[in-house]
Amino acid sequence: MQDEMLKTIIGVFSDTHNELGLFRRAVEKAKTLGAAGFIHLGDTYKDADLLFEHSDTVFRVPGLYEKQYTEPKIQNRFFTELSGFKLFLTHSDRPEPEDLPGSLDPKKIAIENETDIYLYGHSHLYEAMIKGDTLFLNPGHLKKGDHRNNTLSFGMLELEGKKATGRVYALDGKILQEAVLFKL
Repeated sequence: MQDEMLKTIIGVFSDTHNELGLFRRAVEKAKTLGAAGFIHLGDTYKDADLLFEHSDTVFRVPGLYEKQYTEPKIQNRFFTELSGFKLFLTHSDRPEPEDLPGSLDPKKIAIENETDIYLYGHSHLYEAMIKGDTLFLNPGHLKKGDHRNNTLSFGMLELEGKKATGRVYALDGKILQEAVLFKL
């Protein structure tokens, strides 16, 4: 009997900006879509505390202008591995004046394809696309009245075997964008 390939589904959020009601709605929708773990990409770091109510698999980074961003004991950018995929988590996709000395350079990581999946926020503009050998996912934002993008959204990562699917969803569950990476 052939073993069924394990599938890992992760909800991805960014720029929740203390909009806890909207954030909770997005988390509940992600759970109905199968999310068993969660990633929060900053703004607001403390908002991610609610994710621990739903899973022990939670990763987070602080937003650029939060006090945690410059606290050396809190990683503001890092790599992790899930289901055989190397993930890079950052709030901003470029070096910033607020970075601590020795901070990872997100531009270099993107250009040199140093990761399989590159997760970021900050711009409030959602994106799911393949660049080179990397799946880039920006889940958008959950901030009411945002002037950059009025679509409230979150992301989902589905990892199964050598296939990674990144999707961006509107709060109503409609898929806004999707990209699929096949790892060689």
